[in-house]
Amino acid sequence: MANSVKCKNCGEWNTIEGSEKQKCSNCGEVIQDPTKERLEKIKKYKQEQLDKWMFTIKDDDSAVVKFGKKTGNITYIVIMSIVGFFAWLAAVLPL
Repeated sequence: MANSVKCKNCGEWNTIEGSEKQKCSNCGEVIQDPTKERLEKIKKYKQEQLDKWMFTIKDDDSAVVKFGKKTGNITYIVIMSIVGFFAWLAAVLPL
């Protein structure tokens, strides 16, 4: 089944088939690059997840807030390491 896609460069509508790279019939610009689109989507998702993290240190945070967030990050890493160790220990040791 063919889909119509508008070229971002020249605005010409093109018919594409399949999932491989397609070029515009008018200007030759790449219309659809699944690899590039997927990488952009992953990058956007990672940035959204980083922004949601409660201990993300921003440039406009005060020194006290930065210290608190660094302390929170270190505490989180230590606690998760301990929990991971005990989970590994429970999985390895026979009952």
